Amino acid sequence: MFPRPRATAVAAVAALLTLAPASAVRAEAPEPEPARGEVFLTISDAKDTWTRGVLLVCPDTGGGPHPRAAEACRDIDRSGGELRALSGRQQNCTNEHEPVVAEATGTWRESRIRWQSEFPNECALIRQTGAVFDF
Repeated sequence: MFPRPRATAVAAVAALLTLAPASAVRAEAPEPEPARGEVFLTISDAKDTWTRGVLLVCPDTGGGPHPRAAEACRDIDRSGGELRALSGRQQNCTNEHEPVVAEATGTWRESRIRWQSEFPNECALIRQTGAVFDF
């Protein structure tokens, strides 16, 4: 006894239909978010007696050196990559005159960043720049 052609064709189609959902279930891995930028940030006193710096990499992958990287990345995104347009948090600062210089060098969304500004003290710097220079 040989199988009839029609029965064989029906069996083949049924087999293919049972395989189709398995291949459709296979989801492609989401593509990683494209890099928005890498910016090296420094803070120093106006007399250049001390300097500290950190690399901000966005998007933050959770292991970067900036302690508030996710917030800093969002802040720069909100400013459109223009660091002079950053708006920090509302906080009161003393009037102490301990000038600090903040600098940023790197790239943001394929544009070169080179920014420097002086602030009367570190509190005023963080009040203006938020998480970006809070390291």
